[in-house]
Amino acid sequence: MREVYPPEVRSAVIRTVESWTKFCGLPEEVKTNINYENGFGYELKKVPGKRLDLKENFHVALAGHNRLTKIAKTLGVLEIEQFIEDGERLIKLVIPLIKDFSEKTESGFGLKGLTEEVMANQDSWTIRFLHYFGVGEKGSEMAAPHSDKGGFTLHLYEGDSGLQCLNFENEWVGMPVSEKETVIIAGMQLQYRSQNKLKALCHRVVSTPKTAKSGRYSAVCFISLKKTPAYNKDGFGRLQEFPPGFNYTMPFSEFSKMFV
Repeated sequence: MREVYPPEVRSAVIRTVESWTKFCGLPEEVKTNINYENGFGYELKKVPGKRLDLKENFHVALAGHNRLTKIAKTLGVLEIEQFIEDGERLIKLVIPLIKDFSEKTESGFGLKGLTEEVMANQDSWTIRFLHYFGVGEKGSEMAAPHSDKGGFTLHLYEGDSGLQCLNFENEWVGMPVSEKETVIIAGMQLQYRSQNKLKALCHRVVSTPKTAKSGRYSAVCFISLKKTPAYNKDGFGRLQEFPPGFNYTMPFSEFSKMFV
């Protein structure tokens, strides 16, 4: 679903992405001190593979704020402290946008209690900042096709074109994320919650001439649903391993077996 991008949110996103870019410029041995733990912190992924992305990313959420802030202050690195502070501020600014989307989705698809379920989970709303490394070839996949496992995903920033979704005619089409417009896409939990009325949108990132050489920065906000069963990753594996759009035509009776 396309959404108008509130100027104050867009401005905060740009500021935080600038902080993220400075963080990425730090030495690897400094960045890895604020390691990924319990869903929050820094991850470095450099092992190539058909369904593996070459990237570094950082997860920020209110639930992980105390640990991340404590580590940042201990390290005493200004770029890290500023980035974490900007990330927490951004989470608070997206609250009205997420609430509005939840209310419209609840009303439009008859999903009673959806907004309450979303808003009750604010501490776990997670912003993922990404830096994909250059892959050296235009048109190659920087992020493998996949659907998101949570409720829905707000796309906050894309440094270049190349973000694509698989439509229901099995065609890859561009998704707009600009200064005035962004997109929110359904994830696996919302497909379950709506009993297939909404489908978890398969998407990918392909390199442009620019990003193939210099890499790509982006940011998304993952919203999980507090009371809805979660996708069973341990039982079914990574969603990147499934054929693109596998869930579009799957009967709900089969789809529902993938949740715990």
